[in-house]
Amino acid sequence: MHLPRPTRWRAFASARYRPFQAIAVGQAFTASYASDALFVPLLLRLGASPALVVLVGAAPVGGAALQAFAPQILRGLKGNLRRLTLGLALAEIRGFVLAAIVAGVAAGAIGGLTGIALISVTVAIGQTAGVLSGSNITLWTAVVLPDAERRLVGPRMGALTMALSTALLLPAGFVLDAGTRAIGLWAYVAFFLVGGVASILTPLAVARLPRPGRVLVARDTAGGTAMPPAFRRFTDVSSIAYFGQGLLPALSLYALKVLGMSAGFAVALSGVAAAGALAGSLAAGSFLHRGSSSRVLRASFLARAVAAVCCVAAIPANPLAPAFLLVGSALFNGAGNAGALATNERLYRLAPAQARVHCQSRFVGATGAAAGAGALVCATALALAPPAAWAGYTAMYAGSAISRTIATFRTEVSASWTSPSAPPPETSIPGRGSG
Repeated sequence: MHLPRPTRWRAFASARYRPFQAIAVGQAFTASYASDALFVPLLLRLGASPALVVLVGAAPVGGAALQAFAPQILRGLKGNLRRLTLGLALAEIRGFVLAAIVAGVAAGAIGGLTGIALISVTVAIGQTAGVLSGSNITLWTAVVLPDAERRLVGPRMGALTMALSTALLLPAGFVLDAGTRAIGLWAYVAFFLVGGVASILTPLAVARLPRPGRVLVARDTAGGTAMPPAFRRFTDVSSIAYFGQGLLPALSLYALKVLGMSAGFAVALSGVAAAGALAGSLAAGSFLHRGSSSRVLRASFLARAVAAVCCVAAIPANPLAPAFLLVGSALFNGAGNAGALATNERLYRLAPAQARVHCQSRFVGATGAAAGAGALVCATALALAPPAAWAGYTAMYAGSAISRTIATFRTEVSASWTSPSAPPPETSIPGRGSG
């Protein structure tokens, strides 16, 4: 049994990690009040088609493929990772832009179709930049922190973000339903403004991170000769799983369009997802300090296959369909967050220290492209099957389950649940107490 250790949390709570803590808080507000949880019900309320909503939501996932060009961009910036990450972090304050657009629609100054277009573009560009910003912050921690500290900081940043997201989203569903009945679209404006104000923390905190200096990227490792075979196989299997991720229509979209649930339920669904992600982050973050990342990753693929089966069971004829969606959401995000931590840990364990930029960029680029391809299949399927919409969604959930099952069996794992590259128990962490 691997429970979160208070000593590591006390170490993370030290002043040394204040910028990382602030980034986690800012990202929590952005993820809660300026992302999928709100824009899905908003776009549907304005009259957008489900296929468009899928494409808009998938743009950031597919756009992550741009991370493949990070080595070239860093060379163009003479290795200035700080400048690149700061620029991308400004996308976290997109709540202000969304608030202005929705206020224009609510006041009648912007038409519904124009509002849909502006919101879609803002979400697609803003969230894509946000995903790339998160990837660069992860890379930053791998560059400036020793491995022992990276294993401390990364999981706890994710756990803090998910804990705050859970606290923000669960009551937000009730507030949104009551607010839209009372003041209409202005309720969305209020949420976007709150998200915008709080998310200012992210770029401010990024500016205070320990400076990585110039991250010089050599050209001679870009051809792939420096990539270990195990890393290439890891990337290939992960791409299969990410294709399955792209196949998934948003559960809130299914709840709204097929099951006829309220916007508040859709937001609460995101809150349950955040709670599941928190549980996955706490469990995996503690275990991965010395445990096998490959075995955690394989277990996460299996759990996500089970989550997809739960969504398959949530057909309209099933009176327990909303409950199956809630269970599926918690499983998807709990296993997904644990899998993300295991993926990052495995990536940096397999990648040679001198090739981390190339390896991380290639991995994120390949998996982002795979997820984008899956999203195109999903959007096409939903656009072609409106008369029996639930069947189209169900087919996509089943396809995702198959993809994750294939990844489960193809994942190479270590001989035991203990990592051969784990740090010794006595490894010290700055800021950690002697207890």
